[in-house]
Amino acid sequence: MTNNITLHEDELVEYILDNFKEKAILEVSYNRVFLPSTILAINKMPDKVILSLKLEGKLLHQHVDININDIKKELVELRYTYMGEETVITII
Repeated sequence: MTNNITLHEDELVEYILDNFKEKAILEVSYNRVFLPSTILAINKMPDKVILSLKLEGKLLHQHVDININDIKKELVELRYTYMGEETVITII
């Protein structure tokens, strides 16, 4: 089952903190970049939220940290899958 939601970029951080779980699959689309990954950790700090991701690409298998506050203006879509349920989040 796929759920489709649309969020304004200002709603995104709160949505991530309330709904995302570690070990979920996350596909990040921003600008012209697509990052298939697994969430390793979600770290909330006073002025930012950092997602620690393990990239699942054919050439890249590395760990990256993404500050959602820094890239939320460039995000196009997040495709989040946890326990077989997929949510496609379109950011406006």
